[in-house]
Amino acid sequence: MGQLQLLYQLQQTDTEIREKKARLAEVMALQKETAVLKSARLRAENATAELHSWQTALTDLNLELGSINNKAKSSNNRLYSGKVTNPKELTDLQKEIAALGRRSEELEEEVLEAMIMVEEGEAEQETAAAELKTVEAKWQKDQTRLHAEQNELALRLRDLLIARKGQVEPIDPKMMAEYDNMKRRKNGLAVVSIKLGRCQGCHLSVSSHKINQVAQGEMVYCGGCGRLLCPT
Repeated sequence: MGQLQLLYQLQQTDTEIREKKARLAEVMALQKETAVLKSARLRAENATAELHSWQTALTDLNLELGSINNKAKSSNNRLYSGKVTNPKELTDLQKEIAALGRRSEELEEEVLEAMIMVEEGEAEQETAAAELKTVEAKWQKDQTRLHAEQNELALRLRDLLIARKGQVEPIDPKMMAEYDNMKRRKNGLAVVSIKLGRCQGCHLSVSSHKINQVAQGEMVYCGGCGRLLCPT
């Protein structure tokens, strides 16, 4: 096999190595938690926190309402017990009972509101938890697939790097240096083939003279993209 063919073979290997490394980087990035998963988890956490807040508020309101009602009952019993005879004390007791009654009504409204919020919170928590479960299941499934692809890519890259080492050995050092230099300047693509009279790097026509030179093993560069031409 001529030097140009060896370089072209190496170019194909290097191209695949570059593609596999790029895909491996993508696969690694995709293994991070997605915005959808983070959003679903945040929604579930917020729903749980909100529900807990309203449950605590409802408990506190019920305790306060119970305390107010017990105090009002005690004051009523005292008012009608006949033991309080002082007019001012009776008036103060009646005012206290009225105030307790007003506060009891306020608390009953607050309790009702809290009960509604707890009910809505339970529904939101259930919905958020179900959504999170679905999103997590899909994410885990994707992770399994991505891990498998990562392993395949790693194995393929290992084989390619081993193959590349063997491909480099028979190539003339000067041609190898030119190849490396060209690869740096041409975005990784240094050697291209000629098909149907066209350069496969830029797809411009190649003159018959250059095609003949390439066929004779000479180092010829495309007039369009400047890459090294290789016979097919």
